Formats: sequence, structure tokens, C-alpha cells
Amino acid sequence: MADGEESHQRAAVSRQGAAPAAGQPIDDVVARRARLKRITSLGQRTGYGLYAGSLICGAIGIRWGYTPLLTTLIAVALVVGSMLLAPTIIMSHGIKAAEREERRAAAAGSTE
Repeated sequence: MADGEESHQRAAVSRQGAAPAAGQPIDDVVARRARLKRITSLGQRTGYGLYAGSLICGAIGIRWGYTPLLTTLIAVALVVGSMLLAPTIIMSHGIKAAEREERRAAAAGSTE
């Protein structure tokens, strides 16, 4: 197997999340992208969880009446959820685009 094909396979394995075998280097870009992907996933789960919490608090307010505390909880959950979701959704799209572009480049390189 050619050296270029071997390094491409190692990069593909590390991109898929599997740990590289002993002695194989980890691509810094792929490692950084994986770390950012974990962070954005956590941010999205937290943001959507806060949105769900605000909906539950709203349902409680409809059923048993709104209190100042409940209203504050709803507002805070919506604001913090939005502040978390906006950058993490954009980052998630950027990561997916970078991975898609990398796959296209790898496919174009393998057909030559």
C-alpha cells in the first residue's frame, strides 16, 4: 500500500472517532474539530433543554397560574437557551461543512 493511501486511511479512522493504533499520529485539525463537535453538542443539548424547561414552566403557569418566580424562570430559560443555541448551531453547521468538504476532497483525490 502506498504511503499516501495509508495516511489517508489513518485520517479517515480518526475522523470516525476511533482511536488510532499505537504509533499512528492524530491529525491536529481532526482532533480539534472533534473537541469542538463535543462542545457544540453539549451546548445544543443544554439550550434545547432550557427551551423544554421554559415550555414546561409555561404549561405549569397555564394550569396553576403564573407567579413572578415562574415568569422569571421562563424568561431566563429562553434568554440563556438562545444565547447557547445561536453560536452552537452556527458552529455545528460549520463543522458539518468542513467535514463534507474534506470528504469531497478525499473522493476527488482518490479518483485521480
